[in-house]
Amino acid sequence: MAFLLILSACATEQLSVVEELDELTAVTITYSRTPIVMSIDRSIDPRGQRDYLQIGAIEVNRMGTLQYFLWLGISEMKHTEFADSRPRGFESIVFIAGGEEIQLDVLGWTHEAIGTSQPVYKKLFSTSVDAYYEVTLDQIQLLTEADGMKVRTRGSVPKEFVLWFRQIAAKDDLADFLRTVLQ
Repeated sequence: MAFLLILSACATEQLSVVEELDELTAVTITYSRTPIVMSIDRSIDPRGQRDYLQIGAIEVNRMGTLQYFLWLGISEMKHTEFADSRPRGFESIVFIAGGEEIQLDVLGWTHEAIGTSQPVYKKLFSTSVDAYYEVTLDQIQLLTEADGMKVRTRGSVPKEFVLWFRQIAAKDDLADFLRTVLQ
């Protein structure tokens, strides 16, 4: 009986990094299982009315040609701001990590921009919008090692997102992703 309990515990443990073959596009996708969640503030609103960002790292391997991306799942409560399902200010964003700023321009708003046949990450809400930004391993490493992280949108009314409470599992998964892809 004890053996079966241990075996079932091992079987239900999820890996922090996933590697999958996209059978329709023939690319191998590697990503961290737990995306980082950020919000404009950390106040408690019982209605949950706030803007959120989910951030996840992705490696796309096209027969040995590697590309790295950050996915943002953008959840804004004021959907009237969206023009053609694209939130304003996310065309160009700034990551602030470890005192350094990384400016990123959006590559695309759908998973096709990175060459996959379906989305990699699950969004918080069905109304959330995807955005993909090409990055380097050095930039992912900076995000992994930084004590704090912020994301600032650009545009006429910039927003600044901070880590939503403690993101230990997400930060650990991001570090595991980096270790995996560096092997």
